[in-house]
Amino acid sequence: MEVETELGYRLWSDVSNWPNETLPVEGDDVHIMSGWNMVLDIEETPIFKLIRINGILSFGNETDIHLRAKHIFIRAGELHIGTNETHPYTNNATNKARITLFGEKDFEAIVYDNAIEAGNKLLANIGIIKMYGLQRDRLGRLHAECFKDATEIYVNPSLDWVAGDRIALGPTSYAHDRSEDNFITAYDIETGKVTLESPLKYHHWGAAVSTAENYNGADMRGEVMLLTRSITIAGEDIESWGAQVVTSDTMEFIDGEITYRYGQTFMDHVEIYNCSQWDTYKSALRFEGASTKHSLISNSSVHNGLGWGLNIKTSANIVIKNTFFYDFKPVGIAVDYS
Repeated sequence: MEVETELGYRLWSDVSNWPNETLPVEGDDVHIMSGWNMVLDIEETPIFKLIRINGILSFGNETDIHLRAKHIFIRAGELHIGTNETHPYTNNATNKARITLFGEKDFEAIVYDNAIEAGNKLLANIGIIKMYGLQRDRLGRLHAECFKDATEIYVNPSLDWVAGDRIALGPTSYAHDRSEDNFITAYDIETGKVTLESPLKYHHWGAAVSTAENYNGADMRGEVMLLTRSITIAGEDIESWGAQVVTSDTMEFIDGEITYRYGQTFMDHVEIYNCSQWDTYKSALRFEGASTKHSLISNSSVHNGLGWGLNIKTSANIVIKNTFFYDFKPVGIAVDYS
C-alpha cells in the first residue's frame, strides 16, 4: 500500500526523527521509511552497510555533504540532490555533494527479484534518482599547440574553471591512446592560460582560430574536457573494483501479489569516477532491464574507470546527452538488445 509523503521534512541530525531516537552508526542498515521526507544535513556520514530508500532522501545544501555506504538501494522511494537544472545543488560554487561507495570484490551482492544481478558496491535504483549539479563550462579547445613536458596550455578565455578542477585532453594524432588528464593549479580568465599540476605526457595540437572553414565544419583543435562537477559519485579504490550506478525495472511479491518497480535516473552536471568493475560487464553507469520509463544523463562526466564506462542492456527510453566518457577499458560504451 502506498504511503503519502509527509508535508514537512525531518533532519537526519535530529535523533527524534529516528526509531529509538538513535542516529545510525557505522555498519548499520539504514531505512528511509515510506512516507518520510528526510534531509541529510551532516557533513560526513559513517560508512553504512546499506541504505534502503522507500521514502524521500534529499541532500541539504547549506554545507558540503558526504554520504558513505557499501550499498544504496532506492527501492520504492527517491534520492534528490538539487531540485532541477535551474535550481541545482549548492548555495555557492564551493559546496560539494559526494557519494562514496565502499567494498571489496567478494562483498555480498544484491539480486533483484527478477534475477537481474545488480552486484555489490553500488547505487541501485528501481525508484527515482534526481541529481542536478552546478552548471559548468564543460569543454574548451586548445588555442595553441602544446608539447610533451609542458606545464601550461592555452584554452578559451572567460571559462569558469578554477584551481583544483580536473581536466582531460583528447588525442590529436592517429594514436588513439594519447589522451591524458591533469589538475589545474591556476587559470587566467583573461588569456585562457591554464597552469597544470604535472607536465604533459604527450603532444597536443591547437590553434588560435577554429579550422572549421577549412575542414567542412570540423574544428581540429584539441578538446579539453572539464571533468569536475559539484556532485560526485565515486568508488573506494580497492582491488581494481570500483562502484556502479545501476537503474532497472523489477517486480516484487508482496503479500502474494506482484508489485512492479520502474527505475528512472536523471543526472545533470554530475561526475562519476573510479567506478566500474574489472573483467565484468558491470560498468560505471548501467541500465539493465530499464525499459518502461525514461531516464536522462546530461552535461555529466564519467571518467577514470576500472572497467566498462556505460552499458545499456535490454533497456529503452534513455537519453545520454553532452556527457563525457573518458578512460575506460576495454569498452567505453555498449548498447545491447536496446
